[in-house]
Amino acid sequence: MNREAVYSCASPKAVRLLWASALLGGLALALGGVLQPQRLWPNLLLLGFLAVGFGLGGLLQIAFRDLTGARWSDGFRCVREALGATLPWTAPILAAILIAGVASYPWYRPGMLAEETDWFKRGWLEPEFFTVRAISYLAIWMIFALAMVRASRREAAPGGPTRAGVRLSAAFLVVFSLTFWLAGTDWIMSLEPHWCSTAFAVYNFGGILSSSLAAITLAAVWLQRGPLKNAVTREHLRDLGTLLLGFSCFWMYIWFCQYMLIWYTNVPEEAAYYASRTHGLWAPLFYANVAINWAIPFAVLLPRASKESGGILVKVSLLVLAGRWLDVYLMILPSTNGDAPAIGFCELGAFALGVGAGGLLFLQALRKSRQLSTRELSCHAGDAPVCAEAPR
Repeated sequence: MNREAVYSCASPKAVRLLWASALLGGLALALGGVLQPQRLWPNLLLLGFLAVGFGLGGLLQIAFRDLTGARWSDGFRCVREALGATLPWTAPILAAILIAGVASYPWYRPGMLAEETDWFKRGWLEPEFFTVRAISYLAIWMIFALAMVRASRREAAPGGPTRAGVRLSAAFLVVFSLTFWLAGTDWIMSLEPHWCSTAFAVYNFGGILSSSLAAITLAAVWLQRGPLKNAVTREHLRDLGTLLLGFSCFWMYIWFCQYMLIWYTNVPEEAAYYASRTHGLWAPLFYANVAINWAIPFAVLLPRASKESGGILVKVSLLVLAGRWLDVYLMILPSTNGDAPAIGFCELGAFALGVGAGGLLFLQALRKSRQLSTRELSCHAGDAPVCAEAPR
């Protein structure tokens, strides 16, 4: 496809709102770091882990398409490419957060892990080894992101990935399965060093899949009203809604497997994780997590008509994205904030900064898409998306 001009389509008002959200969020986060310094790093970890997760979700969608030959999604392939293209920007930020906050992990304190019973954890969680692993995971993901997005954008035809692209996607899935399992254990599960769950990595994988599908669905509906109005059809929306419903159920399945097994065996070291989250003021958030990530999307998306409605898909996608934030919040904050949740400058600032900066970063990545050429774009006047030619 010739690339004489590439456009970025977004309402000027929406762009201004994203900038305002990012700036105000950054200011609120800085103010929270002064007033509530003990809550700054956990919220930064939450923000960084979510941001990298969305980038990984985009790479997973590219890999699944290449390996399965699912050509039906090529009408909006620019969305998954843009999502994956955010990873080289967000990974260094998460690396800095992890390196700066290694002393915030409980296992960093002397005496937390016993020499006799926790000898492997003591060696595995050595600060220097922890840092080297974190940098290695993120560097590997960045390399795959750059290569996979470039290969996807250079496809000779919209319907056929190159042989090199297929091999790259296959290699990514193998490497991802190992590195993501270890990364989730290092960065999140080790916040409670005496707790262990063999389903934790799969549970996070389900969260990445459902949230990335929600982001892709949201962007596809938005682009359908502008540059991709002839490429994204009602059938595409129905397929996206079906996938969103299916992976929401997959997330719930893994959630129940992890919870049920720990509840049934009632081993104190394992049950403590859920005990702290099902009592006190954490309990409403714990059950809201299930409702937002599964119960409501399941009830709403079950009818066929709902899956074909752009308006309904937007609402459900926003709900699932909020649910992913709540899900990771419940993984991190009860381990660091004590007996009760708190909403202050750090929490609100991290959320606003993530929405604003994440949206701007996605739009910037979208501008580089080969799919959004002059031949495919259709822009409208007035309050509709305004198109500006990207620099060459």
